[in-house]
Amino acid sequence: MLNKWLKKSTNDATGSFEQGCLINERSIKRNGIITLVILVTLSTLGGVGYTVTRPSTPPPIERPPVDFGAIIEDDFISADNQSALSAQQDTLHTQERTIAALKNEVNRVNAKLDNTVNLQEESFARFKDKMQATFERQRAEMVLQKKEAPAQETDLSVAFGDKSLPPRAIPSSKHNPNAPEFSYQSADAPIFDTTGIDSYEFNWALSEEEKPKRTILNYVPTGTFVTALVTGGADVNAGVLGQGDTVPMVFQTINAGILPNGQSSRLKDCTITGSSYGEISSSRGIVRTNRMSCIFDDGEIIDLAVKGTVFNFGRNGIRGTTILRNGKIVQMAGLSGILTGIGETGKALSSTTSVSALGSTSSLNGSDAALNLLGNATASVGAKLSDYYIQLAELYHPIVELNPGNVVNIVFLEGFPLDALGIEKYEAKQQVQESRSGNNQLLDVITNNPLANQLPQGVKAAMGAQTAPLTDFGSR
Repeated sequence: MLNKWLKKSTNDATGSFEQGCLINERSIKRNGIITLVILVTLSTLGGVGYTVTRPSTPPPIERPPVDFGAIIEDDFISADNQSALSAQQDTLHTQERTIAALKNEVNRVNAKLDNTVNLQEESFARFKDKMQATFERQRAEMVLQKKEAPAQETDLSVAFGDKSLPPRAIPSSKHNPNAPEFSYQSADAPIFDTTGIDSYEFNWALSEEEKPKRTILNYVPTGTFVTALVTGGADVNAGVLGQGDTVPMVFQTINAGILPNGQSSRLKDCTITGSSYGEISSSRGIVRTNRMSCIFDDGEIIDLAVKGTVFNFGRNGIRGTTILRNGKIVQMAGLSGILTGIGETGKALSSTTSVSALGSTSSLNGSDAALNLLGNATASVGAKLSDYYIQLAELYHPIVELNPGNVVNIVFLEGFPLDALGIEKYEAKQQVQESRSGNNQLLDVITNNPLANQLPQGVKAAMGAQTAPLTDFGSR
């Protein structure tokens, strides 16, 4: 039956030409039925597929009801009141026991402290009695010795310290015939009375707890390095006298500083100044630090002298660009020398030199007068220009450009403190060292004068008698 319906549905309608309208209507009706059947079939298949592929609904989860507790109303029962009062009483009893235990502990500590104080007072009293007895015994022995000792005559006309020290001889006056005058004579030895007031000195050494302890917060040891940024560059002198013509530079630290053993300091954002000179052979600027200033988080300001050097790319000094700007000046000096030579040649060609028994004589012909004049003028001008350009070239020296923005490492060669008390002692010590260094240089100039060896022997002996001592000033 299905086959017949399919065959009937797929076959076209037949008929005569006059039945064309009827045939068209049947074809349209057939096509609509076929389309409707296809749509119904597809819809049915789609619904069945959706139903089959749809996930199954999970079973509902049963949750236990929330227990909000019993409702407390105005009619609060007596049992609950009794329970609350019992809990409060237990808490009070616990606090009372704790307070009693604390009181007992305080009383025990006070008793122990009183006992320690009493023992210390008794020990001090015994020590005082012992020292008093020792002092009385020593004084009795001194009085007895004074009575038994014979009377000594004391020259009271010579006051204490009235004798001045004689001048000391310099090493070059060892063979001075007046050398005995530089020592005390036996008669000049001052006589002092052995009896008098005895003086004692008591020095108390600081205990380990009282001595200031160096920590990473108050001291920067030797070898500490900090990364810094060049904020003030320079064109440093790289000439022969460059080490004596230093240029200031400024650095800004960008980290806290690395101490020995990898510890960190507190040197971030500090400002460091330094002096630099150039080395033309390595195209580097050698920098030595002068001072460092910091403002810490607590508002404390430090400003002290530091000794350090600057490294760049793992080597001492900052890599820069070497510039020599006197090339044209040297070239002009050479041209001036050539001009001088041309003038001297023209001057020589314009004159005739003859040798006789009386010596050599130069004669000038009238026809060569203009050549001689031109030669003299050229030689004179060339010599003046040559001297001028040479002196100008000496003012120009090679420089090494150290541009700002370079990242460097500053290594401190000596340790320094970071607290106010330590800085005060550190600067006082440096002032003493600088004073000693200046005095030693002055004494070296006085005693080691190279012109003194050219003086007569008598004058050298007189100078030796008036020479200052070789020891440091104030050491005696």
